[in-house]
Amino acid sequence: MLRQDYDPSEDLSGKPERLNFAELSRAERLHKALWNHVHPLYQSLSGRDRDREEQLAEMAKTRPEVNFFLKLEKRLYPWIQHGRQSSFSLHRTFKGKGLVFCAGNGQFEFVVTAIQAVRNRLKSALPIQVFHMGEDDLSKERQTYLREMAAGIEIVDVTQILNDEYMRLNGWAIKPFAMLASSFEEVMFVDADAYFLQDPAVLFEDPGYLATGALFFYDRTLFPDWTVGSDWIRSMLPIMSTFPEKSRMFNLLSAHEQESGVVLINKRTRFPGMLATCKMNGKWERDLYSYEIFHGDKETFWVGFEMVQEPYAFMRNYGGAIGELHPNNNQSVCGAQLHEDHQGRPLWWNGGLYRNKNAGVTRNLDFGYWMSGGGHQQHRERYTHDKARMIEVLIDLGLSSSDDLIMEPRDAAWDFEESCLAGAAVHTLTQREKDLANGYIAIDKIAREDGRKMDAGENPDPKKHNWDTAAS
Repeated sequence: MLRQDYDPSEDLSGKPERLNFAELSRAERLHKALWNHVHPLYQSLSGRDRDREEQLAEMAKTRPEVNFFLKLEKRLYPWIQHGRQSSFSLHRTFKGKGLVFCAGNGQFEFVVTAIQAVRNRLKSALPIQVFHMGEDDLSKERQTYLREMAAGIEIVDVTQILNDEYMRLNGWAIKPFAMLASSFEEVMFVDADAYFLQDPAVLFEDPGYLATGALFFYDRTLFPDWTVGSDWIRSMLPIMSTFPEKSRMFNLLSAHEQESGVVLINKRTRFPGMLATCKMNGKWERDLYSYEIFHGDKETFWVGFEMVQEPYAFMRNYGGAIGELHPNNNQSVCGAQLHEDHQGRPLWWNGGLYRNKNAGVTRNLDFGYWMSGGGHQQHRERYTHDKARMIEVLIDLGLSSSDDLIMEPRDAAWDFEESCLAGAAVHTLTQREKDLANGYIAIDKIAREDGRKMDAGENPDPKKHNWDTAAS
């Protein structure tokens, strides 16, 4: 419950002296309950959205719950108040399915390659929106290039839809706000350096997504025995689903849980979860807590959904590897982070086309192999480094020692410095998968050359390239 003297006129927009995530979580759940109550009232009104909002404001004069809701929403999510008085008019604009990318000048070449891979190699017909933060972020020339290089691409300035005075966007923070601002009802965010081996449209039919309206992907299993994240989440979530206690993070098996290179959210049905995720990426929230505790935006999606008790699903597989065999170990796959579909086939990878960009190894990969990151074993729900949790597990199983646990072989293990994965079966990519992955390198060469030309003041024409047949 909110404290008895709670006043919605207090500033919950994120000023440091007011930032209390336990209180924030309660306020967001109250907003969700009121949203579900007031939304039908808004829908019953007539006229354009501006007319409806004016009628809703009049209703607030005689309906205390409507008045409370509007004040609370303005304090919680002030970036929505950008030419509108409530989130309802934004919610009514959503329709269809589509892909959302974010790119500034520094990500231009990446997003060109990623979009051409989807549009001209996989032949996906999904509409695409590319979000930026104004002309200082993505130049007019680059906007024109992206708009003209393939069919069905719209370029959108997120600050024209949401109020940047409160968001103060930079870097990763734009991602959830771009998803919110997108006109798509069912939105799939894709990182600028993420590449698919199947038409991304298959994810809209994923069983987990269809069941919950939100689909997330697991990150690699890395850096065990890190307690900061789970301790903070426990401190500010009075109510949680069954997921956190079974997560690798809570069981101290991995510091990372979610990888946000691809995220799917149905904003029609999971709007409160979308808002809560955005809240965790607001200026004060990310600077003081979210990004100080987690690595950027990644965990803000599932934690945001937990804050408002919205359902979500994770693809069952942990982050795997795609690329080439280690030169001294043919049982190790080195390269980028791979994600599988629900049937266990390679679906997409994140991290670009280089052998190991984090270590400065910028030669292109020779894509031929992949390895699963695991996640199927039962031990992920039983084995834990947390002593209190292990005692609970042993009591439940009637065992006296963790040595008595019956365990399958462990998941594959990452060598983070080398960006290699070992300890599971090595799989060979199909010929089509090899052709797709290595063909993206040819597209990337064109994108980088045009990027260099634009840096030199030239204006290359993307329509003069044959993106379909470019070969490495």
